[in-house]
Amino acid sequence: MLRSLKGLVCSPLKLDHGFALHTAARDRLSAVVSQDVQTPAERPRAVFYTSEDDPAKHAEHHEGRHYSIPLEEMKVVFPHGLPGRFQQQIKTFNEAYLMVRKPALELFTYLKNSNFAHPAVRYVIYGERGTGKTMTLCHVVHFCARQGWLVLHIPDAHLWVKNCRELLQSSYNKDRLDQPLQASFWLKNFKTSNERFLNEIKTQKKYVWGKRESTEEGKPLGEVVEQGLSRVRNASDAVGVVLKELKQQCRLGSFRLLVAVDGVNALWGRTTLKKEDKSPVSPEELTLVYNLRKMMMNDWNGGAVVTTLSQTGSLFKPSSAYLPQELLGKEGFDALDPFVPIPVPNYSPREFESCYSYYLDRRWLQHEKARTEDGKEELRFLSGSNPRQLERLAAPL
Repeated sequence: MLRSLKGLVCSPLKLDHGFALHTAARDRLSAVVSQDVQTPAERPRAVFYTSEDDPAKHAEHHEGRHYSIPLEEMKVVFPHGLPGRFQQQIKTFNEAYLMVRKPALELFTYLKNSNFAHPAVRYVIYGERGTGKTMTLCHVVHFCARQGWLVLHIPDAHLWVKNCRELLQSSYNKDRLDQPLQASFWLKNFKTSNERFLNEIKTQKKYVWGKRESTEEGKPLGEVVEQGLSRVRNASDAVGVVLKELKQQCRLGSFRLLVAVDGVNALWGRTTLKKEDKSPVSPEELTLVYNLRKMMMNDWNGGAVVTTLSQTGSLFKPSSAYLPQELLGKEGFDALDPFVPIPVPNYSPREFESCYSYYLDRRWLQHEKARTEDGKEELRFLSGSNPRQLERLAAPL
């Protein structure tokens, strides 16, 4: 039943790019890209590279090849950084190369052919541990950023439901709990990625923060963000206002909205958080989770929801679980249904060869036997062609 949704998504209706905000945003991001002096043309041509660095132009013939994301652009699109081990590679090689893989290409096709007058389609990226789900989501985030979309990126939802250093009773709703530190950190990164939109989008109503502070109707949305950054106590409510305004206004057509959530199963799992009376906190009691759940609904249009399921940090679930019904549970599955499932497998033979060749080219593999055919086959066998396992095996070699 879920797969049948793909026919709806891939209708021949084309995206109208005549939107002032996201066209201007795309042009500004292109300017950032052009400032970075590192270009693929400076590298020797090889079968594991592609000089095409625009995700919108990636196609089947690019599958398995690495493309470059300029480092200056990385700071804008991914201000929170990327997964730790990939971040370490960027630091070591002083370059960011991401592999073009089939799941991302599949998602690009759906997004390019979506009818944004219809309710937002939910996509769920899933797969076994270490197959590259987060990097697939990052490829989609980069695609949408280059297309001038406003990107609402939650890089790890599990961080909102565990090890929170400060919980405060919400001043807006006494039954909910605020997480001011997590909220202000997210607002800071959101501002970095989307600052070009924050002066253009205006609030549709007045918001009162206290006896002496308020944001009037018609003010730039950036003022709400600044309220959350300057008054950390109000950060959780500021996030709620931002999400509400974006959800209401993207349907007007002035911008496209991508809601990208890594580890979306955290929104319906259990938390490790405790109240003052030591009773457990349920996810819906957290202001951030409560408001993000609303963005997961398909009662809005003008964008898309792309999520991943994550075993890493998933609480109270078997380590072998990876299917949507296993990680989401009944409540989460029902909340997202219907959705389009996007499986991410281990490396194909072509992708493995490309990754192995890239490691050789960057001298990531130093051991003399690792550079032989027998050594390559041993790495293939020991890793099972799993991207994470291959990287961990290659690192000390």
